[in-house]
Amino acid sequence: MDVQNVYQKPVTLKNILKFALPTIAMTMFMSFYTMVDGLFVSSLIGTQALSAINLTAPVIQLVTAISTMLATGGSAVIMKKMGERKAEEAKEDFTFLILINVLAGLLMCGLGYLVMNPIFTGMNLSAAVSGYCVDYLSRYLLFTVPILLMNNFTLYMIASGKSTLSLICSVAGGILNIVLDYLFIACFHMGISGAATATGLGYSVTAVAGLFLFSQKKNLLHFKKPVFRLKVLANAAANGCSEMASALVTGIITMVFNWTMLHYVGEDGVAAVTIIMYVLMAASSLYTGYSCPSLPLPPTRYITWLSQATESVQLPCCSSASTFLPAECLRHYQMESSRQFWHFPDHLYLCSLP
Repeated sequence: MDVQNVYQKPVTLKNILKFALPTIAMTMFMSFYTMVDGLFVSSLIGTQALSAINLTAPVIQLVTAISTMLATGGSAVIMKKMGERKAEEAKEDFTFLILINVLAGLLMCGLGYLVMNPIFTGMNLSAAVSGYCVDYLSRYLLFTVPILLMNNFTLYMIASGKSTLSLICSVAGGILNIVLDYLFIACFHMGISGAATATGLGYSVTAVAGLFLFSQKKNLLHFKKPVFRLKVLANAAANGCSEMASALVTGIITMVFNWTMLHYVGEDGVAAVTIIMYVLMAASSLYTGYSCPSLPLPPTRYITWLSQATESVQLPCCSSASTFLPAECLRHYQMESSRQFWHFPDHLYLCSLP
């Protein structure tokens, strides 16, 4: 699909769904192979190993939260600049934010190894489950940087009109994960560390594909000599903080469930909660798959709105009587047009539609 056609088409339900369908399929497939991953572990190793995977989930959610913040916030900021026709500056910021992800991944990997043993020691786990937790997380942390890059490249592929490629990478990574799970656990007897390695290698498919894709200058976004702009990092963090909070809340809820099950039921209760979490993840993947590709659409239409600021502004229609738009875009309208806007704190203004 041509990049310009994607962003120049009217923002209608049909066009949004057409743009989002590959990502919806991708997220649903990712939830599916995550469940298959748990099935291999519980069948070939045991319920204690499945419990260990869920006990490490809050730490993994922290990694996911940071990468989600930088990915969602960064893609919105960069595609807004693309909409303002600041393409070169957007490419510099894109490269800068990717480097920030690499540094953040290295830092979290190091911190993870420092706090891993004290955390699991303080949870009063059995020696077997504690060992499974350390084995799984110690191997998983080695892939922190590829996992951060995977989360970022997934959104940047979508934002640059490569949602089908993102789907292909996710499917390929999922198939690789499933195959390696069987090989590492059943054939090579690597245990739970083999499951973590298979998961990390599966996630690395998108990271490697993204590095190759964004190294080509013919793409809408590609790597360029980065320029350090603290404001860009601050804007990306501010834009993505709500998504980070959502990921952190998921980790906190999982941690509370785990503690409750350990106290009242034991380690088998944690395994039961893991299965419930898999079901919830599959249900939420539909919403996630729709929301992620829709995120870059309003920022890239920014230049159209701004160019019409002194004229009769026609905002994209939706089914409700009002719509939420990025605050910075609406501030320009407030200054440059006579329309009335109702102020809301922080990130959003509410604008009435004709």
